[in-house]
Amino acid sequence: MRAGPGHLPTRLSEDLQHILEHADGKGVTIGRVVEILRGRGLDVLVIVLALPFCTPIPLPGLSTPFGLVLMFFGLRIAFRKRPWLPRRLLEVEIPYPTLSKIINAGLAISTRLEKLLHPRLQFLKDWASFSSLNGLAILLSAFVLSLPLPIPLTNALPALSIVLIAAGMMEDDGAIILAGYLMSGLTWVYLASLVWVGKVGLTWMGF
Repeated sequence: MRAGPGHLPTRLSEDLQHILEHADGKGVTIGRVVEILRGRGLDVLVIVLALPFCTPIPLPGLSTPFGLVLMFFGLRIAFRKRPWLPRRLLEVEIPYPTLSKIINAGLAISTRLEKLLHPRLQFLKDWASFSSLNGLAILLSAFVLSLPLPIPLTNALPALSIVLIAAGMMEDDGAIILAGYLMSGLTWVYLASLVWVGKVGLTWMGF
């Protein structure tokens, strides 16, 4: 991974450890996470917030606020703006036991991801609208993540899409970004199929 400014962590797995160290056994707000990672870039913030939902750990009540945060970040990326969040979202607190589970599970994923990432298909960066398309893809996947759906994969699929796109942006890896686009498309196909099955079921029951 590219080195961050000063003495900040240079790898995603180190960023995760950095958050846990700063928490020091206490719950942290989303705003505090943003402060801890300040200077590491919007891409890292997006990955850290989406990564927990790629794991099988149940995170009741967190997908909606995290999804909303990621929607804001996706919008900012699309318009090439600095990260900004409403105070209400910044004040959402993550209890330490949940944070610890998130970080430890995220470490297993991030260490594998770090082995895959390297600069590829960098010509895509020369396309003026590429960054905006990345932000839009993150926004759409984050919208699905924010929906309070008690259905398998409705968190994992959009979260994985977001992680792949943001990680690809961070390491100039066009192949990983394209994989994120594919996962985003699969997310919407899966969601549409759920809606279709629901309608068919209601019709079969005579509603």
